[in-house]
Amino acid sequence: MFKQLHETTTDQKQMATIGREMMDFSENASMAGLKDKQIAVFNMLSDLGAKLTQVGGLFGPREENFSESEFEIVRAWTEDGWKPQEGHACTRTTF
Repeated sequence: MFKQLHETTTDQKQMATIGREMMDFSENASMAGLKDKQIAVFNMLSDLGAKLTQVGGLFGPREENFSESEFEIVRAWTEDGWKPQEGHACTRTTF
């Protein structure tokens, strides 16, 4: 049996899980009635979530590649349960 040269750590797996939660939330959130600046928060959340899922990968980001504001968003998401305010329910009947 071959030894794995690169195993992801428990912390890296946890960061990936948080990243997937962020991306899922922003993907499924209602954008109805929101303005561009409000929608930008969801886009930022998706970008940060994608970045978190790549930590621990061979060419993925490292801790020093994250800004203080990104660390603060992750902390607020995990510790405070922060979520952006969604728009109102979609009234569209055809998709």
